[in-house]
Amino acid sequence: MKPFDFDTSLRRSPASGRRRRSLQRVLGTAGIALAIASCGSDTPVSTATPSTLAAPAPTRADNPPTTRADNPPPTRADAAPPTTIADPPATIAAACRRLTDFDDSDFDGGWAVVNDGVMGGRSNGALEFTDSAMRFTGDVVTAGGGFTSVRLRLTGDELTDSGYLALRVRSDERTYGLTLQDSAQTGRRPIAHGANLTIDGPSDADGWQTATTSYDELRPSVFGQSLDAPAFDPDQAVEIGIIISDGIDGPFELEVDWIDACSTR
Repeated sequence: MKPFDFDTSLRRSPASGRRRRSLQRVLGTAGIALAIASCGSDTPVSTATPSTLAAPAPTRADNPPTTRADNPPPTRADAAPPTTIADPPATIAAACRRLTDFDDSDFDGGWAVVNDGVMGGRSNGALEFTDSAMRFTGDVVTAGGGFTSVRLRLTGDELTDSGYLALRVRSDERTYGLTLQDSAQTGRRPIAHGANLTIDGPSDADGWQTATTSYDELRPSVFGQSLDAPAFDPDQAVEIGIIISDGIDGPFELEVDWIDACSTR
């Protein structure tokens, strides 16, 4: 049997011709519609079957918009408050580290007495460690050297980055000095950097006061004789000392509770 020819069947009768012309008009109208659609888009007309067409865009239910509850604006607590001219200036705090506090009743910590006997003088001093404090006592004889002192050798970076020393003391109101040494020498002799220990702050009920000495106040000398030398270098410090050399004969007494090395930041 010959295969059925649709086009030939349409040409065999007038009715068939009318149906063919109607079909051509339908097909022509569809072609025009496709041409118009393709002209309005850069994308060529797809000839894919319905199963291969792209999925429809998600609806609002599929992809709900972000709401204020999902992404709330930052609150005042989240953001840093702006700086205004009414804000108070930043305060300057002193950072200190404790060199010694004499808490151990058997502690001598390497402190040693140095009298003016090295210069032929007759002053004398003595040390006692009691009640978590260092007690320095003795007599000053101005005929001769006229001083006595206590000194502590430093072992490393105890004074590194510091700018002054603070001491908690209880004194007899005589004038005491602070002496410091770094690695500098002159004529193979160590240079001492000294200044008076300022004890003028308020005292507590037990008579303790805080005394301070800034490194800027220190003046270099050798055996009490002033000289021109570089300023004291705390990063190279090798010794710290307390001295009494106020030109007054007689007994003295000074107690030290603690010593701090401080820097102002």
